[in-house]
Amino acid sequence: MNNNKLVVITAHESDFLQIVKNTKAKVVVIKPSEIADANLDLYDSIAVLGGGDNVPLLLEPRNRRALEEQIKKGKKTFVEYMASIGNVYFSPPESTRYERLAYCSSKMEISNLELGTLIDDQCGMRIKPHMNTCNNKVPILQFVRKHAHDRITINDAILEEITDRALWFDNPNNLLICSFRLGNFRKTRYAPWEEIKKVVAFIVGWLLDEEIALSNYQPVYRTGVFHDISPLEERIQVSAVKAINWFENAEIVLEKGKGGALEGFGTELYYGGSQRKSNVLRADCIGEISLPYFLDYLLHGNLESLQISDNLADFVFENYLYKGDGDLFGMMRWTNEAWGICYQDDVARAIIPQLLKCFYHKTDKHLDDCVIALKFLVKTTGTDGTRVARTDNIDLNKEKLQELKANPGNLPSAHYNAHYFAALLLAYNLTGIEEFKVTAVRGLSTIMSVYPNTKREQSETQEYCRLILPLSWLYWITGTKQHKDWLYQVTHDLEKYRHHTGGYLERDSGYKANMRHEVGEGESSLLTKNGDPVVDLLYSNNWLPIGFIQAYLVTEDNMFKERWESIASFLMNTQIQSENPQINGAWARAFDVEKKEVFGSPADVGWGPWAIESGWTVAQISGGLFMGLLEKQLLPHY
Repeated sequence: MNNNKLVVITAHESDFLQIVKNTKAKVVVIKPSEIADANLDLYDSIAVLGGGDNVPLLLEPRNRRALEEQIKKGKKTFVEYMASIGNVYFSPPESTRYERLAYCSSKMEISNLELGTLIDDQCGMRIKPHMNTCNNKVPILQFVRKHAHDRITINDAILEEITDRALWFDNPNNLLICSFRLGNFRKTRYAPWEEIKKVVAFIVGWLLDEEIALSNYQPVYRTGVFHDISPLEERIQVSAVKAINWFENAEIVLEKGKGGALEGFGTELYYGGSQRKSNVLRADCIGEISLPYFLDYLLHGNLESLQISDNLADFVFENYLYKGDGDLFGMMRWTNEAWGICYQDDVARAIIPQLLKCFYHKTDKHLDDCVIALKFLVKTTGTDGTRVARTDNIDLNKEKLQELKANPGNLPSAHYNAHYFAALLLAYNLTGIEEFKVTAVRGLSTIMSVYPNTKREQSETQEYCRLILPLSWLYWITGTKQHKDWLYQVTHDLEKYRHHTGGYLERDSGYKANMRHEVGEGESSLLTKNGDPVVDLLYSNNWLPIGFIQAYLVTEDNMFKERWESIASFLMNTQIQSENPQINGAWARAFDVEKKEVFGSPADVGWGPWAIESGWTVAQISGGLFMGLLEKQLLPHY
């Protein structure tokens, strides 16, 4: 006989509770303080949901006795995030930021869930059972700290970690214990979506002794306009405008740009769906955001967008460009926090939008500032045309400056130098300063002399993606066959990693990328092994809309326009659509092309799967979308 009378003991509404209420069962909800006074004999099963509070639920003795009497009678009881139940009690709550749930049941209780499947509870909270208080049975779910994409191999070493139990049947076997905050799994964007639904359906189905179908239960966001038959240009325009609106709706751009712009959102998704906001003011992000606003003005004649773009540019040059006396004249600061640090590629992305504004709009506003910033970078660039990863003002005495200039930078890395070279080439076009051209040609020649074995940070894919723009402008400036061949070679090589959806998968031949730290120990690639179906929209694919459309404008080769259309279509299909203004219209770092959702390894200490970078991601992508829409207007400039 089906268990059709369920009492839910909780102080809060939750996604789990709503699912239970939507079943055919008769559901009664009482508070934890009411247990002793309730007649629990009336119900066939019990669910205790303690995850609504940060502190695990700990019952007062009278209420605990009443609950455990029902468990002893054999009544099915599910308990979530309780500090103590039966013989089991737990240590204080801990973050699950770098951990994920692995399905490890040898009995395969959950149908259609593969052994070793990984499920991300985001930046949740869990309590560890004291190992001598719970049984040694193989659990259904276990917490693991592994750099893997979507599954692992379950072995004895994993199962021996008793304190990592996440979901298991204890003694007696009618007691199902959950050690993490599961209740608001939908709001918190647990992933993969289809897999976490299987877990929830199993728990509810076990309680009610019936099969639960959640196939129509929808997540809080979706991606994809895969079946939209409207013209491509119209869809791209809608996508670009959504992205521009995100800057305002998510309160990223401050005071119409007069207060700069925030970096974006961290990957930390807390219980209930709140997400950490990065309040750092980065020069690169602020400058990058000015570009889509400027291009929106060119496309739509929106004067407010032009004003916001100008305000953002003013904020960068007025606050981050050092114009004081001494050898640091022209140094552009990185952030309002890392005040004395200078990354050349970040400087370049801060000023390229203004250089493009000078180029397309025939203005010289802030052009002198751009030149000052680039001259400082050139002054600290090595004899091979590459610049060291960054400079710190505290180290830059006269001797150090001379040393940087007199020795090779030894950094043939697109990650650190590609946009720097692009900025030099664009500035050369505007000013004719020969030193800019010479440095860029030398630097790109150094990179291509070791290509494809450049010094990688995240992946091989990242290096290829970053090279498209500077190589396009290199050919534009020099017109040489060799430089054209370089552009086509990189484009051809990148195509090997293209997925049929239009995105380019992460790949790292020989696993040579530097960012392969232990989980939570530093920055880390999303790639755990070649073949992972993951696309990176922070370090790789985000550079391609601008790169491909600029390659087309320079060469007028329709192949590049087709590449732009393909990546634009992919990005429209990965853009987040949600009622939540913090994410609607944006793109997060990790996108699984098979699951069609935000998902990937959370190993990176700073920018995990749900990181939404305002400049590197949203501005770069939307700027590239706008550029393609402006093709006919921009082409005569080349």
